[in-house]
Amino acid sequence: MPGRGPYQLVVVGSGSAGVAAALEARTRGARVAVVEAGAVGGTCVNVGCVPSKTLLRAGEAAHRAAQPRVPGVRAGGVEVDFAEVAGARDRRVQTLRKAKYADVLAAAGVELIQGRARFLDPATLAVDGGPLLARAYLLATGAGPHLPPIPGLKESRPWTYLEATTSHALPESLLVIGGGAVGLELAQAYHRLGSRVTVLEATPRVLPSEDEELAGALVGYLEREGIAIRTGVRVERVEGETGYRVHTDAGVFEAERLLVAAGRRPRLQDLDLQAAAIEVDQRGFLRLDDRLATSNPRVFAAGDVAGLPQFVYVAAQSGRVAARNALGASERLDLSAVPRVTFTDPALAAVGLTEAEARGREEGVRVARLDLAELPRALAAFDTRGFFKIVVGASGAVLGLHVLAPEAGDVLQEGVLAVKHGLSYRVLTETYHPYLTLAEGVRLVAQALDTDVKRLSCCA
Repeated sequence: MPGRGPYQLVVVGSGSAGVAAALEARTRGARVAVVEAGAVGGTCVNVGCVPSKTLLRAGEAAHRAAQPRVPGVRAGGVEVDFAEVAGARDRRVQTLRKAKYADVLAAAGVELIQGRARFLDPATLAVDGGPLLARAYLLATGAGPHLPPIPGLKESRPWTYLEATTSHALPESLLVIGGGAVGLELAQAYHRLGSRVTVLEATPRVLPSEDEELAGALVGYLEREGIAIRTGVRVERVEGETGYRVHTDAGVFEAERLLVAAGRRPRLQDLDLQAAAIEVDQRGFLRLDDRLATSNPRVFAAGDVAGLPQFVYVAAQSGRVAARNALGASERLDLSAVPRVTFTDPALAAVGLTEAEARGREEGVRVARLDLAELPRALAAFDTRGFFKIVVGASGAVLGLHVLAPEAGDVLQEGVLAVKHGLSYRVLTETYHPYLTLAEGVRLVAQALDTDVKRLSCCA
């Protein structure tokens, strides 16, 4: 069958994984095409990282103006024009979509093909019915929101992050089902912009994969702002479309809008994987070997569709590795030290093992904690919400670093390097850290393993 091509690599999906893969393949001289059925840029720039963090920053500006923490600075009148906030968000998304995705692909010489992809057989992909021939294919179609099988939920057409990050209307009240990172971030953003917010979480605590002590402290800060958080709540059924009644085993909750943040599922519909002899695992994600190849040796995968940790930086790195392997290399994706950040205020950032995980794996684990009230930068900023926590093994190697603080993600990278390379906590204590920065907390919490930091001078 005559078709378009041949290419060395055809990538399906133009999000972080797909674009990183295409650029990597181009640096190796390959002829590359990227197929995209929707908006260029995938989840992160269009309906994920960029718009959600824009809303969070707008909410933070309103919150700080209304509740200044510095003595002598008094609040004035604060007015939120949500339509203007939403317009600024949309313009930022449009700018980044063009500058960091469409223009980058064009400059690299990657052909962008708009259309819907489907396999015709194990060696042939079609786009809108026309064959597209390549030596190898790479699936980077991402994941989409999941609606749990709750009676009435699907029919009620609730918000998911797709609608919450693109809405131009601010609801008077918002119910959030799901106490993970996405649910908590959007809950705080909408609360600070003017909505009355309640979060319902089915498990005993929010952020169940994070250190229990830090997650519990974060809940306390969010509740003090006025966000209601209910854990251990089982949703039984949902009623309504423009005003919601959510029936649970803990009573009935009502709100103008309902946001469901209960996980994501791979986007594999319409690809006809069976025609390409491609298998999926029990969760519905693509079944891959350690080279990110599917059960069809000509087809590779990267990013969220591959069942990897759902972070944009993991997607990008997996795209690069998968592209190199699709062109003949044999590399493995290193997931030994993946950082994670919940971008609330204060933010929760972590890498490596929690205290409970470490104690469950080995003997001789040591843990230290540093309250922000012991950190000069936090004291000078009149904001001592949060703490640092370090977990080390019997050898002294750093097993985990956990930070609850404003902009916690910005001080985590030193812990990422320590965990990745098995560094001793003493390397952290003996490394220069600039004074009056939050980063100094990394050194101080490491020192706290051996020393009472309350007995140190402010810069010792």
